Amino acid sequence: MATDLTPTAPAPPDPATLPRAQQERRRRIVDAAIALIGRNEYDAIQMRDVATEAGVALATIYRYFTSKEHLYAAALVEWVAEFPLTRRTPAIATNTDEERIRALMRRAVRAFERHPQMMRAVIVLEASNDPNARTLFEQFGAQNTAALTQALGTLDPDVAAAIVETANSVMVTRLRAWALGRCSIRDVDRSVQRALDLIFTTPPA
Repeated sequence: MATDLTPTAPAPPDPATLPRAQQERRRRIVDAAIALIGRNEYDAIQMRDVATEAGVALATIYRYFTSKEHLYAAALVEWVAEFPLTRRTPAIATNTDEERIRALMRRAVRAFERHPQMMRAVIVLEASNDPNARTLFEQFGAQNTAALTQALGTLDPDVAAAIVETANSVMVTRLRAWALGRCSIRDVDRSVQRALDLIFTTPPA
C-alpha cells in the first residue's frame, strides 16, 4: 500500500520549537487533513489534496511530516484532544466511576460514528513503518487511556488501569470490525457496555 512516504525528506522539526508562524502553518495543514477525512475515504486522500485544502505547496507539507501516515497520526492527536472524550462536563464529573467510564466510552464510540474514516486511519497507523507516525500514534493512545483512567479516580490505580485496558480492547476490536463492515455501530456500543456490565457486576457469593 502506498504511504506517500518521501524517503529523502529531512526529519521534521519538533513542533514546539517552531516559530509561531510555522506552528500556525503546521496546524493549518493538520486541520486540512482532518477536514478532508471528514469528506473522503482515508485511502483516497493524497498529500497533494491536503496541500490544496490547506493552501500550501506540497513541499511545505513535507517540511513538517515525513509521510501521509505521519500527518494523519498528528491529525488523530489533534482530533482526540478536541472530541468529547477529553472534556468532562459537570454532570459527568459528579457521577460514580462506573457512570463516568460508561459515558466516556459511549462518547468515544459516537465520535468514531461521526468520523468513521478516523477508524480507518487508526487501522492503517497501527501497522505504520514510519517512526514519526508511530510516536504520535502512541501519543494518541496515551491520551485516550489517560482520559478514561481519570474517570476511575476513586479506584486503586492498578484496578483502574486493568478496567481501562479491558474496556478499550473490546471497543477497539469491535470498532475495527465495524470499520470493515462486519457489525453495526450499535453492536459496538452494546459490546462495550456489556463488558462494563461484567466488570462492575458483583459476582454471586
